[in-house]
Amino acid sequence: MREKSEGTGSGFFGIIAVGIILILMGVPFIGMSVMTVMLLSPDSKFGLPLALATLFVVFLISDFTGALIAATGAGFITACIRSARSFRFSIAAAAAATALVSIFGTILLPEQSLLSENNIEALVQFYSSAGISSSEIILILDVLMYVLPSILALWAAAGVIASGAAIMLINRRRGIQLDLPGDLSLRMGLIPAWILIAALSVNLAGSSLPYFLQQAAANISIFMILPYSAVGLAVCRKVLSIYPQVLILAVIPAIVFPPIALGVLIITGILDTWFDFRTRLLKIYERKNQ
Repeated sequence: MREKSEGTGSGFFGIIAVGIILILMGVPFIGMSVMTVMLLSPDSKFGLPLALATLFVVFLISDFTGALIAATGAGFITACIRSARSFRFSIAAAAAATALVSIFGTILLPEQSLLSENNIEALVQFYSSAGISSSEIILILDVLMYVLPSILALWAAAGVIASGAAIMLINRRRGIQLDLPGDLSLRMGLIPAWILIAALSVNLAGSSLPYFLQQAAANISIFMILPYSAVGLAVCRKVLSIYPQVLILAVIPAIVFPPIALGVLIITGILDTWFDFRTRLLKIYERKNQ
């Protein structure tokens, strides 16, 4: 982390936009952002007490799992940055830890999480008011429980990313520039790719495998939508920066066929692991200019 005096007035509208996203994501991530900003403040002597007070407020408004998510995310981001890790690494570590905490916290303490009896009753009443029959409600709840780990992990990871964006913008306005890695291109290594391939293979194998293995594979496959979609978007952004005239070709499928567009992004992100599309595009572009 390094201090920076210029540009402190920029990013106001960005903070508002990210703030709206944080509100939609939930109270734990708002608290995570506030706690991290307080803990990273170089001048404040009351950063830790104020962060603990914020955590207590999160606990009162949310539940125990929500407070645990906020504490885990803020703790990992602060610890990584304080130990001279890059901001991207800090967010990635916090997202992974928060995803695990959200899953195990919900499993171990269901009554202190989204699975509390009051939340389940409210969900059943909502579906009943929508005209859904009891058998269909039971089926929906069974499906939700089956993919709940991946939903929780996606929610936690996306919330940490939004919180990271808010932390960066707030610190920038305060004159503090968080260190970023030199290479900003988002890439996934071989290990996540082979994990996804193994999960898809288990899904294709069907009912011949144990139930818990099928559930784990399904949840892994769903969760991998997030990182590989992000890689696909990075590739798409590079294509548009080199060939802006193809923007209309990217917008039309996204509007008319959103599922197909999402599928293309995910497949592009997966294949980028081996083909490195951005490097190939740069080489082609440089060759044409020469």
